[in-house]
Amino acid sequence: MNTNRWTLLETDADLPLMSQVLGISQITANVMANRGIRTKNTALSFLTPTMDKLHDITSMKGVNEALALISQAIHDGTKVMIYGDYDVDGIMSTVILYKVLKNAGADVDFYIPHRVEEGYGLNSAVVKRLHEAGTQLLITVDNGISAISEIDEANNLGMKVIIIDHHEPGFTHTQGTREDILPPAAAIVDPKQAQCTYPFKELCAAGLSYKLAVAFEQYHSGKHIQHDELLALAAIATICDIVNMQDENRIIVREGLARLNANKLLNPGLGSLISRRNYLDKPIDTFTVGFIIGPCLNATGRLDSAAKSVELLLATESNERHALANELCELNDARKELTAECVSRVMESISEPLDKVLVLTDLSAHESVAGIVAGRIKESTGRPTILLTQGDGTMKGSGRSVEGYNLFEALYAHRHLFTRFGGHPMAAGLTLHSENIPLLREALNANCTLSEDDFTPEYKIDRELLPSEITLALSEELKTLAPYGKGNHDPLFVSRKLYVENCRVISEKNTLIFTFNTKSGKLKGIAFGLNSAFDTATLESGVRPTGGFNMDVVYVVETNVYNGISSVQMRLRDFRLFK
Repeated sequence: MNTNRWTLLETDADLPLMSQVLGISQITANVMANRGIRTKNTALSFLTPTMDKLHDITSMKGVNEALALISQAIHDGTKVMIYGDYDVDGIMSTVILYKVLKNAGADVDFYIPHRVEEGYGLNSAVVKRLHEAGTQLLITVDNGISAISEIDEANNLGMKVIIIDHHEPGFTHTQGTREDILPPAAAIVDPKQAQCTYPFKELCAAGLSYKLAVAFEQYHSGKHIQHDELLALAAIATICDIVNMQDENRIIVREGLARLNANKLLNPGLGSLISRRNYLDKPIDTFTVGFIIGPCLNATGRLDSAAKSVELLLATESNERHALANELCELNDARKELTAECVSRVMESISEPLDKVLVLTDLSAHESVAGIVAGRIKESTGRPTILLTQGDGTMKGSGRSVEGYNLFEALYAHRHLFTRFGGHPMAAGLTLHSENIPLLREALNANCTLSEDDFTPEYKIDRELLPSEITLALSEELKTLAPYGKGNHDPLFVSRKLYVENCRVISEKNTLIFTFNTKSGKLKGIAFGLNSAFDTATLESGVRPTGGFNMDVVYVVETNVYNGISSVQMRLRDFRLFK
């Protein structure tokens, strides 16, 4: 029996008036109202997320100091090192800044730490090596905000450090006031600093790097930057880092993808990867980036060195680009196998009753897939999950959270248990000694206020639709609210008592295809990953899986294009069936 929660959102907005003023349907107006978009100006801004609506990056704390330091380094011929991270955000941030600084005549290089051998962020051994190699200005991207001792050491060696990061800084509370614990860097660009008044806090590191690049073009008398290319790279990182798809992030993604679709060879290396994945003649959207392109870029940092992804995006020679693109795809295939094996193994090890917060260990897990596996376990159990595996004399791992549970703050309260730690409310990485694992498990569960309801998947539904309202025109209009993602989820609808005339099961692709026969005509439904739930539901209900029953369905309205012909279809997220 389906126990998932279906919550139909309610609004007191004047939908007929919104529809009339904005020239949209009441259904689309309802979706916007459910996202808190209630005024004409806010609505018009949301419907037209254009570049002129980006905020002035120079108002962000630390930006002007960073621009001055970079400009001075170029003027003086100072050796600059960009120190990135091994995920897509870190890779894109590194490429964006490298291209801009190189174009301006900087003596610049990049360094990406090896996930297994060096771990996340700065470490003392690498700081010393970079100093010995002549680095005088060190720029960290997508890391650095928690590297207090490492940056102190860099200062002692005579290096200057700029931090460009979007992670939460450490903090203390003094008389009810939060005070950040910040590294002694020459400039810190991180909108999550408590004293930063920048109006949007949710940019990823590549978004920050892109905006910094645009400001640098105006600040420094170098050559013009390649706006379209860098914006496309920032868009890819914004999607892959799963930051809130609101405000500036929405603008960056929408405009960046538009430029990439207009010219898929904007970045030759990226074009080679797109070609290798057979998407040169297909539209690139958030799904393509998140599930086709992004995982290949990420795979290098998981199973090899993320420097290879940077090299691909900087490559110009055709043979080099194609060879690297092939290698990335092969690494991603290997990553998929490791992930599937680990998920199966860990799921079998979990026993009832489940803790509110799962702190799991798997000594056989490749540490590079710990975060992915933790995410899969979280999706399956509905619980915040931390997966730890064997590190170099310690246990290393990653955590993934659920809505309503700030994993970063929960872990930060017990930071004395870790040797390294950092992250976001929804994700974190940590290193600790094995004897501290039981202490962590006990502490997290003792302080967790989540209830059983919080562990049951909830679908927040924008509106109930009649079959006659499910049209191609509606699907096309809803595209104006894209791009969708965290903070601006796909509009969800519910329709009840739809008669299933036919159901086709494609087991090898874990896909279901439905034909609904309604008074207003036939509708097509498609569902991915719900085969097992469907098998269980048909058995419990005693109906034939091939059709002849009724369903209540929660779904997304979308456009399906086949042989150049567009039609509306329902992409099912959940269902309840009955005779």
